[in-house]
Amino acid sequence: MSAVADRLATTGAERRALAELRDACGEIDGVMERHCVRCFLLSERLAAKRGAELDREVALSAAFLHDIGLHPSVSNGGVYTQEGAELARRVTLELGWDERRAQLCADACAHHHALRDQSHLGIEVEVLRLADRIEVSGGLIRSGLDRAELREVNAAAPRDGFYAGLTRVVWPVLRTRPGTLPKVFRS
Repeated sequence: MSAVADRLATTGAERRALAELRDACGEIDGVMERHCVRCFLLSERLAAKRGAELDREVALSAAFLHDIGLHPSVSNGGVYTQEGAELARRVTLELGWDERRAQLCADACAHHHALRDQSHLGIEVEVLRLADRIEVSGGLIRSGLDRAELREVNAAAPRDGFYAGLTRVVWPVLRTRPGTLPKVFRS
């Protein structure tokens, strides 16, 4: 059976974002890939709760790329959220996206740890921010979703090894560029 991400990625941009993620992680259907899938599935549910329509291609591409700056093969030693945003912008422009959509994808990556509502930048930005918060909190923060919805998402892309995997990618950042981490929370 193919990974959930393979079934979700139907456009060239989505497949390219997934390929970038897999290249950076060095694995298929790994911990970070499943995290990205869960963030996307949560984003869809959050948008539906708000009666908002997502640009699916932007939302899925951003979900795949939002943490990519944590990986040494992508990073130049800067703020990982900004590095992910720069990669997202470059890749989507290469694929022929217009400036507005490329910036929306980049903003979703850049602001996914913002402490305040980012709806003014686009629903895709805000729901990815909330989805990542739900994910990292293990569902303690639910942002309006119920436990059954979280169980469905976790059944589709299991959380097995999430915190250990997250530690494996964050620990080197803490060691080599600790001063950049507080900057991920700034808008």
